[in-house]
Amino acid sequence: MSWIGVDIGGTKIQAVRCDDDLRVLDSRRAESPPGGILDTALRLARELQRDAQGIGVGAAGVIDPRTGEVTTASDSFPGWQGTKLADVVADALALPVVVDNDVNAFLHGEAMVGAARGYRHAFGITVGTGIGGALISDGVLLRGTSGGAGEIGHTPGFGDEPCTCGARGHLESVASGRSIGRRYGAGVEAAQVAARARAGDEAALRVFHEAGAALGQAIAVVATVLDSEIAVLGGGVLAAWDLLGPSCWATVRASVLDTNAGLLIEPARLGGHAAAIGAAALAQAAH
Repeated sequence: MSWIGVDIGGTKIQAVRCDDDLRVLDSRRAESPPGGILDTALRLARELQRDAQGIGVGAAGVIDPRTGEVTTASDSFPGWQGTKLADVVADALALPVVVDNDVNAFLHGEAMVGAARGYRHAFGITVGTGIGGALISDGVLLRGTSGGAGEIGHTPGFGDEPCTCGARGHLESVASGRSIGRRYGAGVEAAQVAARARAGDEAALRVFHEAGAALGQAIAVVATVLDSEIAVLGGGVLAAWDLLGPSCWATVRASVLDTNAGLLIEPARLGGHAAAIGAAALAQAAH
């Protein structure tokens, strides 16, 4: 049997077809086109459908775990809030569907066959267009009352700059790819800011230092509250870990209790397939 997993993010859509051991048999990838994200995701899934027994979708935003509806989304995803993902995908593909937040899927994949395998207390943070988080406590993926557990990107206490959700001072307003570009200015995207930082640009270095410190503060808070063993990091901005890591690690070490001094911070072992594999695993578990 095989299982389809789809990861719907702000910059790309990744789809995989996995076997029962969650090995990737085939995959597809596309950019996330404004106004056409869901149609593109369905097209990729159809190309992989073959003998699939079910499909899992990991999607940006807060997902109601009972209905598969997007209940909250930032302005990075105009028109996304209110989308009934489970109903739309089921109608289009005629397969059993499981829908969850994309970072929940990311962490579930890493817990099943990736960096968090064997750990009962773990959390994941993805740093890309925005910032998302997910939590595992005593081996259970936490979703909360409305599906919003783990939304670390929208926690306050990180200055007073605007966030994509409309609030101010959230982690995402300092450390996301979109915010790194905005804070540097000059219409430069995060990857270009990283290149300038590596070339010695002091303004670019400062932006990454501050982003890393903010990320470290968030990691320290979650690790302390949940008494976690491991934090798994993913997302496109982590390609600049050489710039983020020093201030991130320094902040974590200066902030956590002695009981959390052994916290591991590891990159996603499944790479760009992590959330899609996790979504496939969720579909398999629900079968």
